Amino acid sequence: MKTLLWLHRWAGLIAGIAIFVIAVTGCILTFENDIDRGLNRELMLVTPGPSTVPLKDAVDAVRAAYPDDPPTGLSLPQKANHSLTVSLKSGKSALVDPYTGRVLGRRDRFDGFARDVHLLHTRFMGGKTGEHLVGAFTVLTLLMAVSGLVLWWPRKILGVKASRSWRRFNFDLHNILGFYSAAVLVVTCASGVIIAYEDVTDPLVLKLNTKPRPMPAQVSSTVIPGVAPIGVDEAVRMAKEAMPGVFVSNVNLPAPGKAVYRLSVKYPEDRTPAGRSRIALDQYNGAVLDLISTRNQELGTQILNLKRSLHTGDVFGAPSLAIVFLASLMLAGQVVTGFLIWWKPGKFALAANGTRTAPASASAEPEAAI
Repeated sequence: MKTLLWLHRWAGLIAGIAIFVIAVTGCILTFENDIDRGLNRELMLVTPGPSTVPLKDAVDAVRAAYPDDPPTGLSLPQKANHSLTVSLKSGKSALVDPYTGRVLGRRDRFDGFARDVHLLHTRFMGGKTGEHLVGAFTVLTLLMAVSGLVLWWPRKILGVKASRSWRRFNFDLHNILGFYSAAVLVVTCASGVIIAYEDVTDPLVLKLNTKPRPMPAQVSSTVIPGVAPIGVDEAVRMAKEAMPGVFVSNVNLPAPGKAVYRLSVKYPEDRTPAGRSRIALDQYNGAVLDLISTRNQELGTQILNLKRSLHTGDVFGAPSLAIVFLASLMLAGQVVTGFLIWWKPGKFALAANGTRTAPASASAEPEAAI
């Protein structure tokens, strides 16, 4: 037990700052999309009206507003007060009021506070190397959550006891934060590791399938001379008919010729922003050329489909989001309380005779895990 305590303590001290950053940014990212919309209200939030304009009219309005930056796709609003997002060739996005068709403006979706926090949380803003580094700290956090439970077990501290000593209060607080957040941290850390090292973990998880995971097929439209392509509104309608009950989240705008409509859709139980189901349609007659549904996937694919939702707390909607937020906040609290357990004022101060002194109460403090 002493060895485990030593490892737990020094792992926390060495990695504490990194874990604190991951925890705090994780709290913020629980509300990532809401924060982004709040900071860009004039572009991303609208007043709901009695009816929406056709998607074609919105696309035409964007073409007229930005003739040198043609539209390439659409992200449909998922709530009544959300604007319609039109992806542009430049990589930027045009925002449109879906009720009036008015172009609200253009923005770089990869810029802004929410995006910076996202990159800090997932990659320390260091690209693939940073992502692997975050993954390593996430593995360490997972191990510390498990070892913390082992160290907690002999005392089984479930609440903060009344005490005149702030050190005892801090010690109890560290223990209860660790205990009540442990189960959630295990899930979020395990899913975070799978995400960070997906090049390695995805193939391993997919071994749970009995057959290869279906991938989007290489399909093409059949050009019909003299026949105009179907419009984007018609493509959305046909996708909903082919997959009853889905919400269409994203639609590409195919170039003339053999390109196809590819739509991202999701069923109500799919909590990911864009959805994990896919459908491809011939742009001339709307024929279904390819279809991938989350409702008929094997175990390995189902796990991969859930990894993001488990990590972010989206899996059960608002209740699980709140739980993940609190667990991330508790993790940040554990870093602070753990450091305070280790730190003692004057611990390394030299007395006048050159010897180290410690606070008089030090001997009475519990030998705690960080």
